[in-house]
Amino acid sequence: MKAVLFDPGYSDCILGVSDNIEFMYSAFIQTPMQIKQKKFQFSILFPKLKKMLFQNVSFYLGCLLWAVYLKSIQDGFFEENPCYGVEFDKETAFDETNFLIDFIEDKFNRDAKYYINSIYEKDERFITILKTYNEFLMLNKGFQDVKTTSDIILPSNLKTVSSNELDLIKNKIDESINSKDLTKLFEVYNLILE
Repeated sequence: MKAVLFDPGYSDCILGVSDNIEFMYSAFIQTPMQIKQKKFQFSILFPKLKKMLFQNVSFYLGCLLWAVYLKSIQDGFFEENPCYGVEFDKETAFDETNFLIDFIEDKFNRDAKYYINSIYEKDERFITILKTYNEFLMLNKGFQDVKTTSDIILPSNLKTVSSNELDLIKNKIDESINSKDLTKLFEVYNLILE
């Protein structure tokens, strides 16, 4: 059997980034200010939140791309799976992704209209990625029993990819990790999702 990485290096790209949309957004909403101050604050936050949203969703896309790549490896086993043996908590497992879905579909645009008279035009791919990731997490029960690549269950809406496409995916994963820019993964989005 061949040892494979559970995480190809994504954690290094997001580790140390204090940019947490939910934390930042909650702090903004809960901080008492006059409306004029709130509007000014939101005008500063708006581009930062857009950038963080793109980065966060890119991470989940990366997880799906990595799973597709791993599934192609015969007899691969995980030396380290931090989720292995950890009880899958359905109550909290989807907190972050569901927050992001709600943020994209409602909160962000509503607040952009209210505070800065602007529109956040959502990228439908973001919703597709997050919902697909939720299904992926559920199918694999939080990866608590995933020891080998054959244990991975892929969501049904992921496309079947050719060996050439697998090479493109792997190269793009490596490139995005080396540059610490997971948003580059969107260049191969269409290989796995509609």
